[in-house]
Amino acid sequence: MEHDSPRAQKHCKLSPLLEFPIIFTEDNEIYKIKATFNGFSVKIDETEDNKKVVGMGYFGKGNFSRSYPQFNNNGRNSILRQRQYQIRQYWGQANHSKETDVFVVPDSDGEYEEYFNELEPKYMKDTSGLEEVVFLGLEESFFLSHCVEVLEISHKSCVLNSKKLWSLFADTDLYFPYNYAVYTYFRAKNWVVKPGIKFGGDFVLYKQGPMFYHASYVVVVDVLNNKLQRIQELCRHSLENTSLLCLNRLCQTAGKQLMVCHLILDENNCISYDNLQNVTIREILFKRKTNHD
Repeated sequence: MEHDSPRAQKHCKLSPLLEFPIIFTEDNEIYKIKATFNGFSVKIDETEDNKKVVGMGYFGKGNFSRSYPQFNNNGRNSILRQRQYQIRQYWGQANHSKETDVFVVPDSDGEYEEYFNELEPKYMKDTSGLEEVVFLGLEESFFLSHCVEVLEISHKSCVLNSKKLWSLFADTDLYFPYNYAVYTYFRAKNWVVKPGIKFGGDFVLYKQGPMFYHASYVVVVDVLNNKLQRIQELCRHSLENTSLLCLNRLCQTAGKQLMVCHLILDENNCISYDNLQNVTIREILFKRKTNHD
């Protein structure tokens, strides 16, 4: 099946950096990025490390920005909606943090032309002290810790090794081991892998990163045994005809291709970070045929 070429983002001013946040210290040792597991995701501890994680490989997600996080504004004032400012004021009363200058604009569900014509921003003081931080998903956290060996993850004041980290993440998310196998598979193919929940899938795949290209594929993980039978309790998505047709139509409307990734387990139906070589992964691309094809 013919693959569609990735669509480049318009007006991107960033330049691609290294594929992984590998930095050497003066002692010629790999710099370890510190992070903490909060029971749901992994938070980068140091502010200086946030930009390293996002800029080198595009791992993680900022808690404020929809796209590339804004870790510093170079003297520029932030623009907040009225509802955002009110929440920050509440936090500021409790924390008594340092004040920063912000522009506050009215709330709106859309950004239509009349909204900008009637815009009356106010110059206000933000006392919340909130700063943008980066959170990592379970799959990319384990990948950076175990494979790339640049991330040191703590939980309850204890640094976790790969074995404890795998067990903790598997207990947190039933689907983690299977999603991780697929995550590493596509990372090895130089794809930037991000969560795909926005498009109804498990992952979306980017060339270089979301700042440079739109996502090319929406990936759905489907777990099979060695007899090629679906293991229903390990499959997050329905692959009934109606569900597939709806999801494929959604992907095509968004300019992406749907890919079902069959994860075929061994005869024991078990998977671990040290036996991924026993897992077979098969890609199936879907494309809606039209009269013009």
